[in-house]
Order: sequence, then structure tokens, then C-alpha cells
Amino acid sequence: METNRLKQFITIYQTGNIRKASELLGISHSGLSKSMSTLEFELNFKLFTQSGRGISFTDKGHEFAKKIPSFISSLENLLSEENESGSKILRIGSFEVFTTYFAKVFEPVFSEMELDFHELIPGKLERALLSREIDVAITYEPIPFPGIEHLKVTEIEMDAYVKKGSFKGIDILNIPFAAPSIPIEGAPTGVKGLDSWPDEKFKRIIKFRVDLMETAISLARQGHCAVFLPKFVAKLHNEIVKDEYQLTKKNLPAKMKTVKRSVYIVKREATIEDSKIKKLAKYLRTI
Repeated sequence: METNRLKQFITIYQTGNIRKASELLGISHSGLSKSMSTLEFELNFKLFTQSGRGISFTDKGHEFAKKIPSFISSLENLLSEENESGSKILRIGSFEVFTTYFAKVFEPVFSEMELDFHELIPGKLERALLSREIDVAITYEPIPFPGIEHLKVTEIEMDAYVKKGSFKGIDILNIPFAAPSIPIEGAPTGVKGLDSWPDEKFKRIIKFRVDLMETAISLARQGHCAVFLPKFVAKLHNEIVKDEYQLTKKNLPAKMKTVKRSVYIVKREATIEDSKIKKLAKYLRTI
């Protein structure tokens, strides 16, 4: 029996819908149905039956679903996390606002491990966790997903920054910005852009739309535009560049409230909150 089929079934159980489960798992409806037929054959009992346009779980299906998370968790704990060289690997997923600068200072915290960073946008982070492509994720834009748990660990503040000495005496709403080109969909906060600027209330001039935060920062430190960043990113940036390229804070519009974002560690519900996750949470709080 393949554990992948167990994970597929628990996704169906949590969503209550084969179509939704197939979308989350990234496989076809027919492929998922065939996989479940194979699982039922191996178990020698029905897990669910068709009920109109939906499905109804059998008593044995309910009972089996309750056992799967603890089984998978135990299996994950038993499996070695070591690669061929014997070193442990921690696969961390996050979007570039974190990985670009966290990667520079993570090493002392996880010196005994190899760190494997995956740059993913909200939504894809959660899918990567469900498909076991990553072990844990960091986000400040949580997207609800069945089987995924978001653990709030700290809070960060955002601010507008420009190159030191540039755009003097110019109101922030009259300064061109570099902003993320990829929109966020399905965020409970209602935020549409990855940098969290409230464009619906304070319309800014967006001259550059970029995929990478580092591109936006590069444009800003050349004096071409402003960027809206977490304060810790600006701080870490200024520690590694010459004085002439440092970013300085620009006053926000008078009626604009300080933008604060909660930072979450994202994990699978079946994953135990182990020492790696606790260490990661502790480190994030220090940042």
C-alpha cells in the first residue's frame, strides 16, 4: 500500500469533494478516482460512495481517516532525514521577501543541517507542503488549505523606503514605486499585492512591476523608485551595502495606518511541532 494514496484519501476526507481534492493535489479527477479504487481494493472495504453530485463516507471510511494522520506522522518520524552524506536537510519554503535575507543569517541557527530554500508564493507554499516538496514554510499571507496549519510566531512592520538622499521634499504618493507583479488570490486579509501596500485606499504610482523583491530593491537603491518592505529587510539590506546605497524610510500618507503583518510558520497538520519548528519560531521572533 502506497502512503501517497493515504495522503490522497485524507485530502478527499478533509475537503469532502473529489474535484476539490484533485485540484489541491494537482492530479486529474479520473486519476484520483482510480487511485482510490486501488486503495479500496487493497483495504477490501469501501471508503465512500457517490451521493448525488458529492460523496458520502462509509463508517469504515470515517474510522480509517481518523487513523491516517497519526500513522503518517509516525512514519515521518521513523524515516531518516539524512542524505547519502549523512547530513540532515531542512527544506524551507517561503517567498523571496524572506529567503533573500534570511538565507544569509540562518546558517548559525541550523549549523548542523543543510538548508534547502524553495521560493514560492502564498497558495503554492501550502500546496508544496501537502505534496511533501518542502518540510515547513514561512509566510505573512496565510492561505487556508485543508490539512495545513498556520502557527503565528511574531509580527513585522512594513515601511516605504527610497535611496538615501533621493526624492527629498516629494510626497510619497508622487514617487514612482516598484511593486510585485504577481497578485495574491484567496487571502483572508483581502490583500491583493505581496508587498501589502493598501492600494485600494492610497493609490500610488507604480512604474515598475517585478517578480523579484531583490529587483525592486536594486531599482530603489539606484534612486529610480520607492519600495514598500518589512523593516527587518531594510535593516539587513543596509548592513551589507555601502552608505551611498542605503535605503532610508519615507513618510507614509498622513491618514495611512502603520501596516503590520503577522508572520506564520506553516506545517502539515499531521506533522509534529518538533525541535526544528520550535527553533525556527524562536529565530523568527529575534528577527
